Amino acid sequence: MEPPVYLLKSRSGDTLIQGTAEQLAGWFKDQRITSKDELSRKGWVLYENDQAWALLEAFPEISGPSAHARLRLRQQRNLWILAGASVLASLGLLLIASAQLLPAYDASRQIAESAEAARQAELKEMQAITAKQRAQEITKSAREETEDHKQKAQAAAQKLAEQVGKNTQLLGVVNGLEAQLERIQKTMPIVVRWRESLINKNQVVVVANTSNETLKLLVSVYDQAGVQTKKQYGLVLDPVGLNGSVKESGLGESIAHYFKKGETVEFTYVEKGKSDRFNPVKSSAP
Repeated sequence: MEPPVYLLKSRSGDTLIQGTAEQLAGWFKDQRITSKDELSRKGWVLYENDQAWALLEAFPEISGPSAHARLRLRQQRNLWILAGASVLASLGLLLIASAQLLPAYDASRQIAESAEAARQAELKEMQAITAKQRAQEITKSAREETEDHKQKAQAAAQKLAEQVGKNTQLLGVVNGLEAQLERIQKTMPIVVRWRESLINKNQVVVVANTSNETLKLLVSVYDQAGVQTKKQYGLVLDPVGLNGSVKESGLGESIAHYFKKGETVEFTYVEKGKSDRFNPVKSSAP
């Protein structure tokens, strides 16, 4: 970063000397310039622009810290003197105003208080009369409106009861439709059918994917009593139309199991993060 450049100002406002802090410190030491000369500092972003001028003693890097401290002390002393003079002037003005205005204020205050008391008494009397008349009008109006409000309230209550009944029926229909829609949306897109095995009298399950996406399933086997066995198989069905869209059970097949009559197969959708997308599908061997 370029060091700041200092400009020395003459009495006519012209620039007499231009140099760095080291150069001006040497001139100050040689008494070529004094602490009362005005300087401007260029290139020092944190302090000022090109038009800022100050006494040389305000720059400790040139005049030394003692001159800068004397300048700050003198500025603080001037501020204290100015503040003290302002306080004394304010006190003097306050004493003069109090001496001139206090007697007249006391007399005018007594007159104003008497007039205000009389006005308040009259105002209270008028307010009492107005309040009594208003109370009589409110009582009469309340008697007339009570019966009308009672009839309107009964009619509104009956109408509300009828509307609540309709809304309850409608809510039941909506809930039923939502439940039906959820069942439809969660129905797994597969078709399950059974055929008799070619090598024994047991049943073979045949499952086909009817959607255009790959299905990752878990196949579980339940015995005739409906208790889940330890036999489980992973099954991947390709989209409809591909060779892997239909799989079946039996020896050497994806599901290596022959089902006895009454045994049940369960297909569960197990794709990671989407296991609740479809409801499980169960089917019992005929």
